[in-house]
Amino acid sequence: MAAPPEKLAQSLEILRKLQTSNGAAAIRARDLSRTHRERLLANGFLQEVIKGWFIPSRPDEVKGESTAWYASFWRFCAVYLEERFGAKWCLSPEQSLSLHAGNWTVPRQLLVRSPGARNKVTGLPHGTSLLDLRAALPSAGDRVEKEGLRMFSAESALIACSPDYFSNNSTDVRTVLLMIRDASGLLARLLEGGHTVIA
Repeated sequence: MAAPPEKLAQSLEILRKLQTSNGAAAIRARDLSRTHRERLLANGFLQEVIKGWFIPSRPDEVKGESTAWYASFWRFCAVYLEERFGAKWCLSPEQSLSLHAGNWTVPRQLLVRSPGARNKVTGLPHGTSLLDLRAALPSAGDRVEKEGLRMFSAESALIACSPDYFSNNSTDVRTVLLMIRDASGLLARLLEGGHTVIA
């Protein structure tokens, strides 16, 4: 019969394989047997995010420490949203602009659009949450994928974001505008939609 350290080593090996095979920062309950899951949770190698979803953590992390969560937030959201909505989801135009600008700050509430959304807030650790809104997605040409996150292209996000975003996040907006070398893509979108006020 295997000793407790040997059993833990077996569970850790399974966790390592999960992380190397798909870079799992989001682990579904069904990816691990109940025995391995409970052993890893008890020894601090897993943290539950929401029912049925976990992230890897360090056993020496102080209880209530947020490092593991903030380090895996974006990857967790990408995997979780892909599992829920397939390819039919997209981050909000405002969040898309921030990411295009290189601002990977974890938001208090991540807004996600999907035709299959339920207009529901999902509470996440450390005061963060995810709000899925039932809304149409931008056309395929107006979407991009970055780090597994589906989002508006820079040009379409500039047109679709709220006016408040421009005043509250001027650094991000200026950064994205400087990244657009050829304004023809942005101008075409403005003219097609008759967005004279936005322009």
